[in-house]
Amino acid sequence: MPSIERNDDMSMELRNLSSFLAVAKVLSFTRAAQELNYSQSTVTAQIQNLEREIGSPLFERLGKRVTLTDSGRRLIRYAEKMIGLEREALTVVSGDSEPAGAISIGACEWLCGDLLPRTIRTLRTRYPLVALSIRAGACIDLRNAVSDGVLDVALLVEPKVRLPEITVDVLESESLVILAPPDHRLASRRRIRPTELGAESWLVMRTGCSTLDLLFKAIIAAGGSPGPVIEFGSFEAIKRCVAAGVGLTLAMHSVVRSEIEAGSLTELSCAVPPTRMYVQMVRHRDKWLSPALASFFDAVREEVSQMPWRGRAPQPESPSCRG
Repeated sequence: MPSIERNDDMSMELRNLSSFLAVAKVLSFTRAAQELNYSQSTVTAQIQNLEREIGSPLFERLGKRVTLTDSGRRLIRYAEKMIGLEREALTVVSGDSEPAGAISIGACEWLCGDLLPRTIRTLRTRYPLVALSIRAGACIDLRNAVSDGVLDVALLVEPKVRLPEITVDVLESESLVILAPPDHRLASRRRIRPTELGAESWLVMRTGCSTLDLLFKAIIAAGGSPGPVIEFGSFEAIKRCVAAGVGLTLAMHSVVRSEIEAGSLTELSCAVPPTRMYVQMVRHRDKWLSPALASFFDAVREEVSQMPWRGRAPQPESPSCRG
């Protein structure tokens, strides 16, 4: 790949970085120009200026195909930080009393079906000037994005986060339950032994799930053998596959409440080994709490206070899978 001579007399312009992020998102100069309402030649010129400033190509152009170079991939997180800092500065200087501006939000799949939509609806109704960018994903990826400053805030469901650079607001907690289709062979059983779960397939969003490891240890300790694990890209797909009889899964009761009430899923009478999960709102400790971000925090807390897991009685210790 040919090198590009760096111009040390130039400084990166934010509009060039904005165009870079637009192209990096869609991997198309034409589509990025349409989204930015620029001509394609303008976007091309901005990227070329940025490449000269950095001294390295940011994209590889192979015919009509556009891909990011290593330099381009490394630049993304810094470009997002710089654009975000500009927005923050404009918000502070403007002194507007009404929350406004853009905030980037991450949410794990479990919360994308109920809590997040409720929160967005509340926020959009009260503060229409707040622009939201939503990213769904695995908790570890969202946590890393908050640590790197890519996301302003993330809503997670996992064991308590303890990282020095992260501020954690624990909103609620709930134990996990085993979910099955209503016609499952164990659905009507009042006491399920660990060995009876050994032959089942388990559906997860990420392999290496620590909560599943605890259940597998209980099965092995009772003399059973854990069944195969199937990884999916979304929790919605997992729910549908469990309902179809593909396998079992672990989840918080509250996130599948509607499916249980509708009869497409059922909760097995088998206590999961102690696995309490925490609904958490996390942000970087150095992240400025803008009026827009503060309004999001308030909306989340309000919606959590009205969520169905509030007041849900804990699962009884017996019947259990302890043999």
